[in-house]
Amino acid sequence: MPTDAERAAAAAAPVPQAPRRDSWLGRWAEALVVALLLVTFVATTVGIEGGSMEPTLADGERALVPRYETWAVRLGWHTWQRGDVLYFRAPGSTPRTMLERITGGPFLIKRVVATEGQIVELRAGRLLVDGHVREEPSTEALASRLSLGPVPVPEGHLFVLGDNRAPLGSHDSRAFGPIASSSVAGRAAWVVWPPLSRQGDGSWGVNVRRVPRRRRPAKPSCDRLLPTATISDERMPQPRCRAGRHAADADSEPAPAAPIEA
Repeated sequence: MPTDAERAAAAAAPVPQAPRRDSWLGRWAEALVVALLLVTFVATTVGIEGGSMEPTLADGERALVPRYETWAVRLGWHTWQRGDVLYFRAPGSTPRTMLERITGGPFLIKRVVATEGQIVELRAGRLLVDGHVREEPSTEALASRLSLGPVPVPEGHLFVLGDNRAPLGSHDSRAFGPIASSSVAGRAAWVVWPPLSRQGDGSWGVNVRRVPRRRRPAKPSCDRLLPTATISDERMPQPRCRAGRHAADADSEPAPAAPIEA
C-alpha cells in the first residue's frame, strides 16, 4: 500500500501532455517566414533550361543568385554592368504555369553586352559596342554570321545576348530588343548544382564555379574600330594587342524559385 507521502508526491508530479497543435503550426510558420526572407533579400537559386548560355551555363544546372544585389540596384546603390549574366521576365510572354503566375515568369537568362546610351551592332557574327569590336572567347566557337543593327540602347534598358550565338541558339535582344532594367530579377553568380560533373576524359570533377563576368576594357585603343561600310561575311581578322592589354576585356574567372528558360 502506498504511504501518504507517496500519494502526495504522485499528486504533485506533472502530468505529461500531448504537444499542442498550434505550437507546431507556429514553428512551421516561423520557418516559412525565415525562408521567404532569405530568398527575397539574401540569396536564391535558379534552374537553367536549354542551351542558349552554353558553354557558360549548361542545361540542368542551378545558379546562385545574390538577391541583395537586386535590391541594391532597385535602391539606386548599384547598376548592372556589361558582362553580368542576368535573369529577367521574358518580354511579351505570358505565364504558362501556376508557379510562373506567382513568380511573374516565365524568365530568361542572358548576358548583358551593352547598357543604356550605348549602340550595339552585329557584323557577320562579331559584336560591336559603340563601333568597337568586343572580343568574346566564350562564344567564338558558336558564333553565327548574322548581322544586326546598329541598335541604340534606351535609358533604363539593357541589351542582352545568349553566349550561344549559333543560328536559333538563343532567344534574346536580337528578337525582342533591349530589356527594361526593372524586369531584371537577379544576377547568376555561382553554379552550385550539380556539384560534380563528368569531364571530357570520363573522370568526375568539381562543377561548382563562379559564373564568369566581363570586365570593361582598360584602354579603348586595344579595341578594333571597324569601318562603317558594309562588310562581307568573311571571317574578320583578330585584333592584335600586346600581352596583358586585353586582360580587362577577358573573363574575370576561368570558366569554372522557378526554372529559367535559357
